[in-house]
Amino acid sequence: MANLNYDRRLMNLSARRFDEEIWKADLSESYGKSILPKNLEYLIESMRPIGKKYNDVTLKAATNVENHLEQSLNLKFSRVYRTQGSVMTETNIMLHSDIDLLTIVNGYYYQAPALHPILNPYAGEPDDDIINLRKQATEIMERRYDEVDKTGKKCISIYNKNLRRKVDIVFSFWYDTKPYVDSNDEYYRGVYLYDFPARRKELDYPFAHIRSVTNKGIATNDGSRKGIRLIKTLKADSEDRIELSSFELTCVVHAIENGDLFYQTRDELKIAINISTQIGKMLSDSEYRKNIKSPNGTEYPFTSDDCLTGLRNLKEDLDQLIKDCGGELNNFLTKRSLLLY
Repeated sequence: MANLNYDRRLMNLSARRFDEEIWKADLSESYGKSILPKNLEYLIESMRPIGKKYNDVTLKAATNVENHLEQSLNLKFSRVYRTQGSVMTETNIMLHSDIDLLTIVNGYYYQAPALHPILNPYAGEPDDDIINLRKQATEIMERRYDEVDKTGKKCISIYNKNLRRKVDIVFSFWYDTKPYVDSNDEYYRGVYLYDFPARRKELDYPFAHIRSVTNKGIATNDGSRKGIRLIKTLKADSEDRIELSSFELTCVVHAIENGDLFYQTRDELKIAINISTQIGKMLSDSEYRKNIKSPNGTEYPFTSDDCLTGLRNLKEDLDQLIKDCGGELNNFLTKRSLLLY
């Protein structure tokens, strides 16, 4: 088993949540007061959500970018904007979190094969339109921000120094499915993300992902989101041993039954144990692992064996944390201290 350095991990956790304006981290009032052993403190604080006021600042950074674009873009088609990322699902673990601003061509849309052909197809050239959209957006951002990264295949990125937030501007088209047309519910609507070097469209369903993760969080009294935050924190503190994406970590937890994730006061260890059980099943049963779906129900993220090392290392760190915390919970004084934390 791994030997987890809780002093270092708590320092890392505090740094990720540190508010420079008030010189204090966004953590429990009891944090750092030696009420609990450090392993239990790490477990509990890793699962806590980032405060709403900080996520609101991240959303403001995205809104600022949207406003700058709409004030200056000169194109023959309209645009609409949506936000995506861990801030939208409240599974982020950093106070200064990044956010994606989907910048969507709104003058026309693609359709799923099950739908009738568009009677009045758009007369322009979609590839040229989205390339021009990115070109103008880049020029606008370079006038507004000191730090603009143009190297992304699907996006450009800016850093807002005042708000201390990074915004990825992701260019895309609408993709309409039959359930969306029948219901007008954006849950069923997709987007084509555009890979500029390859001039290729890649289908995604970000709104279904956001709503599914959010709904599971509500149904489990935040337990599923606590679990996602926990294993994201373990990854962040693993010194690159856990090579799994945030999306994959979300999928690990999302596949667990709601009852095993439902949170009541001081259920952190129960949730950690049930996540470990889930990872164990994924490692021992390849068919089960390969049939796990993404929250939006369209992807199978664990079909390749490339994920196995990351899953093993994640389970090793998680099991060590569970072992360390489980031993502490046998102590009567620790149990009493938990009531005060």
